[in-house]
Amino acid sequence: MPNRINSIFTLEDTFVAYAVGDNGLILITRNHGETWQRLSCPVDVNLYTICFPGQGSIGYACGDKGTILRTEDEGTTWRKLSVPVDVDLRAIKFPISPEIGFVAGDRGTVLRTGDGGRTWEKLITTTEEKIMDINFPADEMTGYAVGLNGTVLKTTTSGAIWFSQATNIQGLVANTHFTAVHFPADDIIGFMTTTSGKVFFTPNGGEVWRPLPIEFPLPPLYSLDFHYDTMVGFAVGAKGTLIHTKDGGETWERIDSGTTKDLFSVRFFSDWLVGIIAGDERTLFYSGDGGSTWTPAVIKG
Repeated sequence: MPNRINSIFTLEDTFVAYAVGDNGLILITRNHGETWQRLSCPVDVNLYTICFPGQGSIGYACGDKGTILRTEDEGTTWRKLSVPVDVDLRAIKFPISPEIGFVAGDRGTVLRTGDGGRTWEKLITTTEEKIMDINFPADEMTGYAVGLNGTVLKTTTSGAIWFSQATNIQGLVANTHFTAVHFPADDIIGFMTTTSGKVFFTPNGGEVWRPLPIEFPLPPLYSLDFHYDTMVGFAVGAKGTLIHTKDGGETWERIDSGTTKDLFSVRFFSDWLVGIIAGDERTLFYSGDGGSTWTPAVIKG
């Protein structure tokens, strides 16, 4: 039975973070990730992403079978929203406010809402590939979507038109599957992870993507988080993999994560001292020293 924690979301200037996972798992911590409590969930499907736009009390989560959930009370209660698809939805982002948001998933699906999730419009993406992650770094106009078989899409029209950036990717080989995309500060400098253990970088909004030099072989990477200065970053992946850069990805070092379980998410709070990693078999670790050392968290209930 799958038992993964798939994604973390930190409320940056608080002690609060959320996590979602398989079988309707929703967790909250109020002490920087040391202890977690389970929240009530109206569904038992796998959930893949959670977000709280504007760091407020309204939040969203998405998952299998067209599931989108909304809370208006900081996660205490959730309700399922009506969605015009039944595919698995893997990433949800509300760039600025809880009104305008996007969700993406299997069969090239991207949906947009302009009314806080009451209605959703299916957007045309020109791909049938599974989309694994989306990122709208600065506003609801410019966004990126990445997925299987070299899928990298960009929109500058709030999702009305998506165009492929696959031809802009240096060193792209067959069966390259992108797992996460992150633009730390704006829509110019960005990073992507792959199942082939690589990290790709763009300095110019995806006009060029190049693989960053990593001096050691890595298993699949699933998540990354970068400081807004775009220099300090972490990525996690299979077999407890945790890597760290201090120079924008030009050099990397391994860090002992404390586990050999697959890790699917890494997120830091705004001080970049406290971070959380999560993964298979409900693995949760937290760091209080900028990611140098990691301590197992406690899940209650």
